Amino acid sequence: MPIARTAAFALIAASLTACASGPQRSGGATIKIDIASQSERILADARKKRSEADCAAAIPSYRVVASFGKGHDTAQYELGACLLEAKADGPAATALLREEAVFWLRRAAYAGNARAQLALAGALSGADGHVVAGLRPDLVEGYGWALIYADNAAHNLYGLPDLHPIAADHFRARMTDAMIDEAETFAAAFRQIEMAVFTPPAFERGEAGQRPGGPGGEDQRHRPR
Repeated sequence: MPIARTAAFALIAASLTACASGPQRSGGATIKIDIASQSERILADARKKRSEADCAAAIPSYRVVASFGKGHDTAQYELGACLLEAKADGPAATALLREEAVFWLRRAAYAGNARAQLALAGALSGADGHVVAGLRPDLVEGYGWALIYADNAAHNLYGLPDLHPIAADHFRARMTDAMIDEAETFAAAFRQIEMAVFTPPAFERGEAGQRPGGPGGEDQRHRPR
């Protein structure tokens, strides 16, 4: 869905702009922004908001951390999971949230995150107990992620459940042989894909640590006199 994907990418761009807006130079000296510590702080804030309020309150913070890219698949998974359960005003807004949810879950799943792979298998299956309002089931992709998850050693490492045989039976009972072959081909061809790492841009400042144009950041050349 081009409109939904455009909205998702716009959200990513907005998050990156918010992250990069802080000054990096003061008095001619470069100030290094510690992305790792910032991401940990914002992720903690997102989790706190989710536990104390709801997903709607946590989503903006999650979006910022998820947009940092490589190495932040946990935030991408948690954002996707939040977007799957968040409530919206009307079917169109709900569909946009679900499309964004699948986008971030895919990002985390392609990075090798087992929980995201399992979440995609469940959300896309349309099985009882996994029906997500505003999300159209995709049996081929869902079964493909189920197979990838089952083959991911990380799900044992972190104590995640095995894919229950009933889940596999649910897929296969509703799929044609051609659909099963397509899902198996998708799983067999799986290779990890990581997002690029976000690097903050540099902002030039004056010798006194001021923004270009004066203390308030305005261009003094065109101020009325």
